[in-house]
Amino acid sequence: MQLLYPIGLFALAGLIIPVIVHLWNVKRGKTLKIGSISLLGESAKASSKSWHIKDWLLFILRCLLLILIAILLSQPYFKKVDGSKKQQGWVLLEKVQLKQIYHAQKQTIDSLMNLGFELHGFNLGFPLISLKDTVASVEEQQLSYTALFKQLNSQLPAHFPVYLFADQQLRHFDGALPSIAFDLKWKTPVSTDTLKRWTSQFAGKNYQAESSPSLTSYTAIADGTNIPQIEVLIYHPNGTDRKYVEAAINAIADFTKRKIVIKTWDGEADLKADVGFWLSDQTIGQKHLIKLKNGANLFAYAKGKTRTTITTINLSTTAWGNYTNVDVYQSIIPIQPSGEVIWSDGFGRPILSKTPNENYQEYRFYSRFNAQWTDLVWSEQFVKALMPMVYAHQEAIDFGFEDHPSDQRELAQAQNQLIQLQSSSVVAKSSSTTSLDQLFWMLAFLVLIIERILSFRKQTKLDHVKS
Repeated sequence: MQLLYPIGLFALAGLIIPVIVHLWNVKRGKTLKIGSISLLGESAKASSKSWHIKDWLLFILRCLLLILIAILLSQPYFKKVDGSKKQQGWVLLEKVQLKQIYHAQKQTIDSLMNLGFELHGFNLGFPLISLKDTVASVEEQQLSYTALFKQLNSQLPAHFPVYLFADQQLRHFDGALPSIAFDLKWKTPVSTDTLKRWTSQFAGKNYQAESSPSLTSYTAIADGTNIPQIEVLIYHPNGTDRKYVEAAINAIADFTKRKIVIKTWDGEADLKADVGFWLSDQTIGQKHLIKLKNGANLFAYAKGKTRTTITTINLSTTAWGNYTNVDVYQSIIPIQPSGEVIWSDGFGRPILSKTPNENYQEYRFYSRFNAQWTDLVWSEQFVKALMPMVYAHQEAIDFGFEDHPSDQRELAQAQNQLIQLQSSSVVAKSSSTTSLDQLFWMLAFLVLIIERILSFRKQTKLDHVKS
């Protein structure tokens, strides 16, 4: 027997109460009636004291009752440890793929379950599932494998055996694989068809996508549809920053096979552009704004005091893709920061914000497209980062990086290695605990009934003697 709260045994100090009651036994003197008291002197009050215990059974019952109460306050329980039982493990798989995986891995899964392994869904909470669930209607998995591995690592003990039946496609991951302490055996299903094709739409054009475990490629489909060209205006007096933006826009046009025309903002007066890049500290005037179409995107340099701090630009503040960080050396301190933060620096300060206006979307950039200000212009992320601004009405901003269920790209051999402790033969001491509260409550109640019966009988005898 063990005690959950041993401090409850301090209640045993109450044993002093029945000891005092039973030892302090004072007897009154007896009165003798005689016929004449004339020859007697003044009577004296007589009494006697007894320092020994007469009712031993009643004394023991009362002490036992206090001991039982003290044990109850300590929350007794019984723990049974079995050191001969080997540690069990988990079989993990996505519930939506249970029928397919079980059909392909029936012998392996049956062998593991006969050894005592439990079948769990590879999803949030890792719920227990049954082989009968193969005919059930289930939902697709929501959490990424990266998040699920982290959750498993915090939930399972070290060296806990886990067999995972799942593929290693890139669309399941959102970051680097974590280090784990449990013993993972990752079984990837054998695919008979590793080449998938589908049609995707981007910027008003259709593309034929073809995906294999190593590569996903897109080819523009010539459907004869007359797609209007994109008009871009750029204003930069010196022309240095303009060259970086023009190079990025030309790369976007070459990649998407969409015609993009770049013109100088001070050129044609009657031009209505889809996108405008105002790469200057000068305030943009109304005569320039009227050259933008309704709903166009305006990218403008922010004005303010220059801050010289080496940090990074975080391009993944929103759902624009999984970008890497690039360095920034100088930035602008916002005078009145406002709008949604699109890019931020390493301190969480805005580098690019978005503010919707009545006629256009304004992107405010708190740095400069210059190699002395940031490495962004040299980064491979520069082209992709500008795509949402070039395609003003484009929702599929992660074109080429889309989360398509037919995307077959998998982790490279160097990427799918989780850092884990070396597996060892661990014998688990399985234990079970049983609360003894009910037993001690019954004993205490029984002792109380017996004590009350004996106490009542004793009181009845005393009343009979007095009468």
